Amino acid sequence: MNVFLKKLLLYIPVKMVPAVAGVFFVVFLYKFFPEGQYVSYSVSIFCALTAAQLCSGWVGNSFIYHYSGVEDKARFLVNCLGVVLVIAPIASLLAATTAVAVIDESSLFIYVWTLCFSQIVFFFLSSVCQGIYLVKQQLIAVLLQAFLQIGWIIIFFQFWKIDFRYALLASAVGYAAAASFMLFSTLRLLTPSGPFWNTYLFRGDLHRIYTYGAALSPWMLGMLVMAGSDRLLIGLYEIEHGDSYLSLKDLFIGGAGLLSMPLLMMVHPFVINKFRAGTFAIGIIESSSSFLVVAFSLLWSVIYFVGLDFFERITGKGIGAPHAVIFFAFVGVYISSAAVYFQKRLEVHRKMRLLAYLSLICAAMSFFFAWVGGVIWGLYGISLGVLLAQVLYLIAVVGSMSKRLNFYKSFALPAMVSIFAYSAGYLLNVIVQFIETDIWWMRSILWLTGFTMVSLVSFWKGVKWREFLNATTL
Repeated sequence: MNVFLKKLLLYIPVKMVPAVAGVFFVVFLYKFFPEGQYVSYSVSIFCALTAAQLCSGWVGNSFIYHYSGVEDKARFLVNCLGVVLVIAPIASLLAATTAVAVIDESSLFIYVWTLCFSQIVFFFLSSVCQGIYLVKQQLIAVLLQAFLQIGWIIIFFQFWKIDFRYALLASAVGYAAAASFMLFSTLRLLTPSGPFWNTYLFRGDLHRIYTYGAALSPWMLGMLVMAGSDRLLIGLYEIEHGDSYLSLKDLFIGGAGLLSMPLLMMVHPFVINKFRAGTFAIGIIESSSSFLVVAFSLLWSVIYFVGLDFFERITGKGIGAPHAVIFFAFVGVYISSAAVYFQKRLEVHRKMRLLAYLSLICAAMSFFFAWVGGVIWGLYGISLGVLLAQVLYLIAVVGSMSKRLNFYKSFALPAMVSIFAYSAGYLLNVIVQFIETDIWWMRSILWLTGFTMVSLVSFWKGVKWREFLNATTL
C-alpha cells in the first residue's frame, strides 16, 4: 500500500473519535436538555468556534504551508504558537460577548471565553501535528479529549444540574487536556530554543505566516457565518422546532467530518507539494469529489430510511422540524465539505483575497436570505436561505477550475450511482415493511444489511479510485 493511503487510514480514527463523541454529545444533550436549551448551547458553540477558527485557523494553515520550507522548524513552531497565544484572549472575549448578546445571559460569559480559548490552542496544535504528520499523537489527543468531555458532562449532569453551561465547560476541559498533550509531543520532538531570542527572525516568521494567512481570517469568517447564520437567527427569533433542527444539523456535521476530513487532511498537504513540484493535482480533486458525492448520498439514505426513526426512539422526543428542512440542512453540510476541495486551486495560487471576497459576499447573502426567510416562512425560510448562499459559493469555486475539471467523473457518474443507491434503498424499505416482527429495530437491521451491499457496489462504481491508488507524497 502506498504512503498516501497508509497515512489516510491513520487519519480515519483521528476524525472518527471526535465524530463518534460528537454524535454522543448531540443525542445526549438533546435528550436531557429542557426546551430551548439546545438552541442556547448551539449558539454558544457557534460563537466560540467562529472566534477560535478566526484566531488559530490562519496561523495553522500558514504553518502547514510553510513548515516544509523553513530551515529552523522548532523556532518557526514556537513563533507561530506565540502569535496564537497573543490573539487568543481577545478572540475569546469577542466570542463570549457575542454569545451573551444573542442569548441575553451574562453568566454565560466565562464559559464561552474558556471554551473558545481552549479551542484556539487545540485547533492550532492539531494543524501542527497535521503538518508534521504526528498522526499517532493526534489520535491519543482526540481520545483524551473525547473521554474527558463525555466523562465530565455525565458527572456534571449527575451530581450538579442539567444545564447547557456545564456542557460548555466539559467541552473546554477536553480541548485543554488534548491541547496540552499535543503541545508536549511537538515540543519534545522539535526542542525549540524560544520564540523571541532573535527579534529579526521572529518578525520574518510573522511576516511569512501573515502574508499567506491574512486573507484566511475573512475567508473563514465568511465560511462560518455562511453555514451558521441559521443558528443565530433561530436563537434571535426563537423559532419553533429549532432544537430538533440544530441537533440534527450537528449530527450531520459530525458525520461529514467522519466522511470528508480524513481525506482532506491528506489531500491538503499533497496538493501543496504537487503544486510546488510544478503541477496541480486535479485528479485528486476529481477523485475526492466523486467520493464525497457517493458517500454523502449513501449517508442521506441511511438517515432518511433508518436514522430519523432511530433518533426519535433513542432520545424519546419527536422530530418537530419538517423533513424538507432537515434535507436542506444536510445538503448545506455536504456543500460546505465539498467546497473546501474545489477551492484548492485558488488556495495554491494564493488567491486568498478572492476567496475571502467570495465567502464574505455569500455570508452576507446567507444572513440576509435567512433573515428575510425567517420573517416570512419561519424555519423553512431560514434553512433555505442559508442553503441558497452555500450553493452560490460552490458554483463560484467549481467555476474557478471548470476548464480543467472532468464534470462527468467528478459529478455526473457518482450522481447516477447515488440515484441507483437511493432507489435500491427505497425498494429495500418497501420489502422490509412486509416482515412481521415485534422487535422495532429488526427491520432496520435487515435494511442496513441489504444496503451495505448496495453501498459497496456504489463506492466501487462511483468513485474514481485510480488517482488515490497512484498518489504518493513528495
